[in-house]
Amino acid sequence: MTRDLKLDSLKGFLIVLVVIGHIPFGSFNIERISIIKYFGQWFYIFHMPLFFAVSVLFIKTDYQWLFKRASLVLIPYLFWFFYGHKRMLLENPIEFMGGVLMGNWSTLNSILWFLPALFTLNLLFFLFKKSNKKIQVLFLIISLASFIYASEIAMLHYQIPFGFDVAIYLFLLVLTIKYIYENKERFIKINMYQILGLLIISSLLLFNFEPIKTHSQWYKIIDLAQFSVATTVIGYISFFILNISIFIFFIKIKSNQILEFIGNYSFPIFLLHLIILYKLPNLIKFDSNYTNFLFLLISTVLSILLPIVISKILMKTSDKFEYIGMVK
Repeated sequence: MTRDLKLDSLKGFLIVLVVIGHIPFGSFNIERISIIKYFGQWFYIFHMPLFFAVSVLFIKTDYQWLFKRASLVLIPYLFWFFYGHKRMLLENPIEFMGGVLMGNWSTLNSILWFLPALFTLNLLFFLFKKSNKKIQVLFLIISLASFIYASEIAMLHYQIPFGFDVAIYLFLLVLTIKYIYENKERFIKINMYQILGLLIISSLLLFNFEPIKTHSQWYKIIDLAQFSVATTVIGYISFFILNISIFIFFIKIKSNQILEFIGNYSFPIFLLHLIILYKLPNLIKFDSNYTNFLFLLISTVLSILLPIVISKILMKTSDKFEYIGMVK
């Protein structure tokens, strides 16, 4: 099967947004201006949902595929959880195992929450494809119910293991995007002005009608890590339209070579960028605001480039490094 470079371009765009969303402005002695805050609120609505969506586009129904997917998602999850919680394993192995098995933000307190939720979503789609029509309808009903009871689920989010709530909430959206991709020849005929219009209108509706969630310390309109999701009908529909519009936009336009390259390494960038972004400002301090801003830009670029270099070096040494999230 020929690699779809437009999907790589989309992943490159999304992982750049992930990095931007994690910039610790305070560590660089820079105040986050309002426009950056609003930009972050906006792209949090779609950057992680679309990563989830891309992961299921080529799902197969044989168990060998499922085993391979589990290996490439869960082994890196276990490795990087151990890397970040080595002391916990020695001091409190029961808490360590509890954290591994729960696999949500509360127990992990890191971006690793994404990997258990990603595997859960992939597993749900695997089961969906192998099920009869009645079971498939049940999947859709449960996904819709997760929207209806989203506020109640948010209160229980930290007790729900392996991102099941996130996966089932996204199920309908991701299924829709999968259908669009499988019939993309029809959808790329949509006028670009219509796509941009839907993108703008859905964004405005979300900002005006969907409340900012306050059940966690992270106040966002949408933040899947905390199960801050659309809870109003207008917000839910707009959430769908915004994600679908951006997806169609990327499969319609010509792919960008730089984003393609970055997107191919989105997994190692995802796993390593925080280490770089948080270490560098602790190693070097500047008094000048201009120098701090320049250092922030350089650190952000390095948090994208260094994981690519590390991944390439490790994969030249051995292909087995793919099991800690590296790619060639």
